[in-house]
Amino acid sequence: MFSGKSPSPFDSAAFSKALLAERRVAPRFGVIKSAKLLVGEGYAQGVYDCLVLDESDTGALVDLGTVVNLPEEMVLQVAGGAQRRARRCWAVGSKAGLEFLGAPLRSSEVARGMQEVARLIETKGLAAGMIALRGLAFFEEPALREAALQAEAACAKLSDLLKG
Repeated sequence: MFSGKSPSPFDSAAFSKALLAERRVAPRFGVIKSAKLLVGEGYAQGVYDCLVLDESDTGALVDLGTVVNLPEEMVLQVAGGAQRRARRCWAVGSKAGLEFLGAPLRSSEVARGMQEVARLIETKGLAAGMIALRGLAFFEEPALREAALQAEAACAKLSDLLKG
């Protein structure tokens, strides 16, 4: 039924979507995934929660829920998934289009393995987690290895102090 309203001569949302679709190298698929954007030097100066709305092998569309002045490069860390270095291609409002740079920093399999070790530590304690981490060569991550060894040393020191 005709509403009596004439269509807008310029539908900016449709135009933007069409323009972006033409520039994509790989097809994107709609998803809704919780994620974080890690920004700053060493990607350790800021963390922004976001949602991944669509993704492909070469990039992703994220929504931060508010307007954020993102730097040109950052790391996208998908909950329970891979970490990817990314470049901001565009940002409009709370949304940003990201292009992935290089191979994943951490694969989905490694991220899941780390979550399993975290659950093991929560349920069985640090000693069980350290056995698992050593068996997995600390996932080949020096920072994780260092943090785990420091935690183990701190736990041993606390135990000694409590024993008197």
